[in-house]
Amino acid sequence: MDPILLIAQLMLMGFSLLGVGVAEPALQGSHLLRLGVALLVTFLACWLSPRFLTRHARLLYLAALGFLVAVLFIGEGPAGVRRWFDLRFFNFQPSELMKVAIVIYLAAFFHQRGTDYPILGPVLAVDFAAGLVIIEPDFDTGIFILVLAAFMLIVIGVPWRRLLAIGASASFIAMTMLGLYLDRFSYVRERFDGWVATLSGKADVTGTAYQVTQAQKVIVGAGPLGQGPGAVLPHLPEGHNDMVFASVIWAGGWFAGLMVLLAFGLIFARGMQIAARTQGAGSVMALGLTGYLTLQAANNIGVVMGFLPVSGSALPLVSYGGSSMFVAGLALGLLHALAREALRNQPEPKDTASRGDRRGAKA
Repeated sequence: MDPILLIAQLMLMGFSLLGVGVAEPALQGSHLLRLGVALLVTFLACWLSPRFLTRHARLLYLAALGFLVAVLFIGEGPAGVRRWFDLRFFNFQPSELMKVAIVIYLAAFFHQRGTDYPILGPVLAVDFAAGLVIIEPDFDTGIFILVLAAFMLIVIGVPWRRLLAIGASASFIAMTMLGLYLDRFSYVRERFDGWVATLSGKADVTGTAYQVTQAQKVIVGAGPLGQGPGAVLPHLPEGHNDMVFASVIWAGGWFAGLMVLLAFGLIFARGMQIAARTQGAGSVMALGLTGYLTLQAANNIGVVMGFLPVSGSALPLVSYGGSSMFVAGLALGLLHALAREALRNQPEPKDTASRGDRRGAKA
């Protein structure tokens, strides 16, 4: 296993125990079990062959898509929405699995077709998946899938003329349907309005801005070294889940917050290094998996700090949860597998090579 990725994962899981423990002490036992399962998923996934996944990328995508369709009919969720399957020991949320399935699907497509190739097919695949998530309704996760796909297309070098044409068409379709969607699911508009009001200093701190305001108070009040793991956390809705970053800081201080950022920085740097040292589908897959983990982390921390609207996204490997934790463990396991492939592609050091040449010449 790659030591840098493993250290970053263990750091995040350690701070996860700290944050969930101070926010919801009663959940600490079950959370420890989930962390263990996620670590096991990472160990198992690191032995998967990236080439095997690439060959079966379409099947993986269709399976994830099937789960998304099924959850609309037999799924469960809060307030009558349908977002997950109740598996007794945890709730399986197909939209989390789709994030990794999309990465593998796009990696396989661009490996086979190249970047300057009509991309209507993969764009429709991404849009269809994101659309199913949005109508659950889970607006934020659907948008994240679109952002993740756009990040991959831009970084791997898909020509701008293709991106602009597809972006303009998608924007036109989205604008025609956005009004109907916002009328039916008003929470999306309320979150955005609350964020704008917070930025302008006119937010109702007892209403839509309460959660973010409380998180900011917790972060400021924590101090450099925090209040300790046994301290009583001020009231903070979703302090063990969406707002766990603030809970970590409350227990461990600003130092703990910086360590969490450092861990994600290590994952980003190592993931990009793996992408640069692998070729073909492996390179695109490493890019996408790194983007999934770090973009979602940036989104979550941006929400907690008040820079972004409330989205409900989890902090990978830190927030309490089942699907998000396990899929993040899966993504890191695949990065470990790709790191092994990158190590095989690493050129032989010049000194070693030259000594070998000299020995060959003498022989």
